[in-house]
Amino acid sequence: MNIELQNTGNLTATIKIDLFPSDYEEKVMKVLKDYQRKAQMPGFRPGKVPFGITKKMYGQAVTADEINKQLSEALENYIKENNLNILGNPLANTEKTEQVDFSEPREMSFYFDLGFSPEFELKLEDVSSLKYYNIEISDDAANKYLEDLLRRNGELTEVEVSEKSDLLKGDFTELDADGNVLENGITTTGSVDPDLFKKDEVKDIFLSKKPGDVIRFNPMKASGNATDVGAMLGIGKENAEVLESDFNFTVTSISRMIPAEINAELFEKVYPGVEIADKEGFLEHIKKDAAASFVGESDKKFFNDAVKHLLEQTGIELPDEFLKRWLIDINQEKLSAEEIENNYDAYARSMRWQLIENRLIHEYGIEVSEEDIKNVFRGYFQRPGSSEMDDEMKMRIDSIVDSFMKNKEDVRRINDQLFEQKLLAVLKDKLKGEQKIVDYEEFAKIASEI
Repeated sequence: MNIELQNTGNLTATIKIDLFPSDYEEKVMKVLKDYQRKAQMPGFRPGKVPFGITKKMYGQAVTADEINKQLSEALENYIKENNLNILGNPLANTEKTEQVDFSEPREMSFYFDLGFSPEFELKLEDVSSLKYYNIEISDDAANKYLEDLLRRNGELTEVEVSEKSDLLKGDFTELDADGNVLENGITTTGSVDPDLFKKDEVKDIFLSKKPGDVIRFNPMKASGNATDVGAMLGIGKENAEVLESDFNFTVTSISRMIPAEINAELFEKVYPGVEIADKEGFLEHIKKDAAASFVGESDKKFFNDAVKHLLEQTGIELPDEFLKRWLIDINQEKLSAEEIENNYDAYARSMRWQLIENRLIHEYGIEVSEEDIKNVFRGYFQRPGSSEMDDEMKMRIDSIVDSFMKNKEDVRRINDQLFEQKLLAVLKDKLKGEQKIVDYEEFAKIASEI
């Protein structure tokens, strides 16, 4: 066997492998003789089939199989022994490789194309153009959060006359085009939440109503959402999508959410164990919680900006034509050559980022251990502010965690989340974007800009 590397471009090369009969003939004969011993054929005793017949039946297939094995091993060993940093996998060069005849032993030459991973410089340093946005909650936003908290912790009370945001319960009766009750039409009992309707003029027809009042309206025109209408009438989304009728809605009761009072009882309910003296202190905690809930969005924005910066900074060159061939080869049953060509820029960007990511993993030792994943599962059982667990409780939890670790999908999901967190931590530490305080409206506008 002879192997030769021929450079064909800045990031491409071709490996030529010359195979001689001495490389594979002996192994082919061994396999064929083993076939002969096991062969069963009419007219011959088991194991007594003539070798010539066995060779004629299986010779070409066995030769092709043995040659493919040797080519695969030779390629893998050559790449490993010569420390070739390749992209994708070697691709057979069908233009240079002649049509192979496996019927008789002979010298054969095979060609395989390679794409090399490019060299690039990666600088992780303070970048003034990068910004990390700390989202500040305005007083107006905090008060809206407060209103929502008061509603969610309030009491549902029946009232006599409907106002905005009240929930009306009643009986639905489907009407025909003339406004009469439709024979065999839909009749049901349900609730109407006017806040779900799109237009204010539709919402207004449910104001100042009392039990016994009848309201005529078209549910699908009012809502525009088949899922909501299906739930309202108990008919399912599919039936609601084709519904065109008006309905009479006879009000039977009206419910109103009376907001909770701002007092010590509410403070303890929302923030148990935290000393809060008054409304101002309560609002401060609401602001902190709301700001914390936006950290994920700030992190995502910074990560995307950091990726864009590193891609531009490194200017990684790729063996594009080789990669297109490789993508076609591995996606033969999923994507056409035209689809890959049209979307190649996205594939190339992903490949460049993968190269950068691999460098970061290697240089900064980014890894997720099994213990890291177990600690996430353990956290499910750890209550905030709870005291230390005794040994027996720890053993019980670890037993449950071990069972969780058998769920490969959950383990993979948590592994990916932890990896992203560690990678983000490196980028935030090394790139050190400028800290900038913005309100959420400003952040949303910035985040939407491309």
